[in-house]
Amino acid sequence: MEFLIRDKDDALWLKAYFAKEKRRTVKIREAVLHGKIHYVVEAAGNKQELQAAVANFIMKKKRNEWICNQLKQAYFFQAEEEQNRILEIVDGMLKGERPELTDLAGEIDERAAIEGAVAPLVGESCTLPLASVLTFRLKGYFDCLDRYIGIAIDEYKMEQEYQIFVQSLRDYLKQKEPKREKIKLCLGEQVKFYNGQFREMTREELNGLIDRRLLSNHPVYIDSVTIAPLLSIAPSRIEIYTDTPDQALIRTICNIFEERVAVKSRMHFMHDQFAASE
Repeated sequence: MEFLIRDKDDALWLKAYFAKEKRRTVKIREAVLHGKIHYVVEAAGNKQELQAAVANFIMKKKRNEWICNQLKQAYFFQAEEEQNRILEIVDGMLKGERPELTDLAGEIDERAAIEGAVAPLVGESCTLPLASVLTFRLKGYFDCLDRYIGIAIDEYKMEQEYQIFVQSLRDYLKQKEPKREKIKLCLGEQVKFYNGQFREMTREELNGLIDRRLLSNHPVYIDSVTIAPLLSIAPSRIEIYTDTPDQALIRTICNIFEERVAVKSRMHFMHDQFAASE
C-alpha cells in the first residue's frame, strides 16, 4: 500500500514506525502533485496493520500538532507553556485520567474512531492521501477534540485562578503572627480542631478567631469551617489526621500552608493523644 503525504517529516515518521514496529523495509519516493512535491511511503501489511499504522500516525504525530495549531489559531493561546498545559489536560481526558472532564465532553475511543473512518480506504494495492483523510474522513473525530479543547481551556483557567488564590493566601500568612503554635485536625464525618495539648476547640472559640476580611475578600473560595479558622490562627504547625489524604480539602491546606503541614492516619490520633498526656 502507498501513503501519499505532503510533509517530509510526516513521511519519515511513518517510515520509522513501520521499521520499528513491524520490522519491515519501507521505501519513500517523491511525487509531484498539482505542482507541489509530495512523498509516497510504500508499506506492506494486512488491513489491520495498515489501519493501526494510520491510527498511530494520527494519535502520536498529528493529534497534538492539530491541538496546538487550534489553540493558536482559534483560541489565541500563543505561549508554548500555556499550550503544553492545556495539551496535558486534553491528553489526560483522552487517557481516561480526567473522568470528571471527559463526562462533560463525551467519551471517545480514539483508535476505534480513526480505524473505523479509514477502514474502507485501506487495501494492499491502493494509495491513501493522508491529508484528505485528516480533512474529510475524520471531521467527527476532530470536532470531538475541539470539544475537549474547550473544556480543557476552562479547566486551565480555573487552575490559574486557583493558583492565584493560593498564592494570595500564602502572602496573607507571611504577614500573620501565629495565634497558636500547633493545631491538630481530625477529619472524619466532621472536622474537629484540637490545640497542641489535644483539647478540642469549640466552634464558638473558632468563630471568635476568624478574620472576617478573609470571608469578604474571598467569599467563593474560603471554607469558613476549616480554611478560614486555620488562616486566622496561622499556626506554625498543622497536624492532620485522616483516612482520605487525597481529598481536595487536604490538598488545598497543604498547598497553602506547605511545609507547616503533616498528614497522618487517623489510627495515630489516639496514640499521639495518649503520648501527649503522659
